[in-house]
Amino acid sequence: MFAEPPDLDRAALAEALHSGWGLTVATLEYAPVGYGAHHYRVRDTAGVEWFVNVAAGPDPDALERAFGTAAALAEAGLEFVAAPRRRPDGRCLTVMAGGYAVSVTGLIDGVSHGFGDALPEPARAELLAALGRLHAMPVPADTPVDRLIIPHRDELGLHGDELGEPWSDGPYSRRTREIVALRRGFLEELLARYDALVPVVTAARDAWVVTHGEPHPGNVMLPAGGGLRLIDWDTVAVAPPQRDLWMVAPDDSPTTALYRLRWTLTDVCAFVHELRGPHVDDEDARLAWRELSGYLTPAI
Repeated sequence: MFAEPPDLDRAALAEALHSGWGLTVATLEYAPVGYGAHHYRVRDTAGVEWFVNVAAGPDPDALERAFGTAAALAEAGLEFVAAPRRRPDGRCLTVMAGGYAVSVTGLIDGVSHGFGDALPEPARAELLAALGRLHAMPVPADTPVDRLIIPHRDELGLHGDELGEPWSDGPYSRRTREIVALRRGFLEELLARYDALVPVVTAARDAWVVTHGEPHPGNVMLPAGGGLRLIDWDTVAVAPPQRDLWMVAPDDSPTTALYRLRWTLTDVCAFVHELRGPHVDDEDARLAWRELSGYLTPAI
């Protein structure tokens, strides 16, 4: 996220890092990168640098299971897994007042990429090899299972004849409601196609494997010393291999079609969720509106 949450107390965050991981903070700097969570760069008093993830309002049990899975995969020998660091009690999260869930990973010195970047071919080949190793791993205990749901789907308001009461909790609410109303038929068509594919994909559940969920270039780091690291393991889940491969080496299977559709629908629903509710006109809201418009406007 690009805007630091105004209600997050940096002193309380420093205390959470100390009580959870024994880190004594020397410097703490907000990092306006990524989407879906807030990030900080931290240097401790020993001079070690850390990357701190602060998720706003997640299901802490689900996030703990995801991060615990990533930690278990790294501990099992997958060196490319940039897993959150465990606390001394074995957990990966500290939940602050206000529902903020804090996790810590080592800062990676290397080359990062944007979501829409093209990976160099050697890095793409290395990513495919890493995913192959991941998909061959035994499933760690308590790994989440992909339920193929689309979060916030009901907030599109497509279940009745009208979209419900006017959305007026923020500066982008009205225009969000208008574009959803205008593209209602298009969204209903995408949802119907998705729903028809779900039973096809679940019929092969016995072949599901451990997947990262979002191995796009924005989640790939190339360390200065060589190799590759996959970051952002909050989406790890047992699922078909195509959940990862549709982004890297897509095929023409129904499973790839489902995950391509779900990416679009999940983004649209997430942006609608953000913009129909209370929000302010900051860079995060402007990004959400640009992305939502990008999904819906070309189809008009």
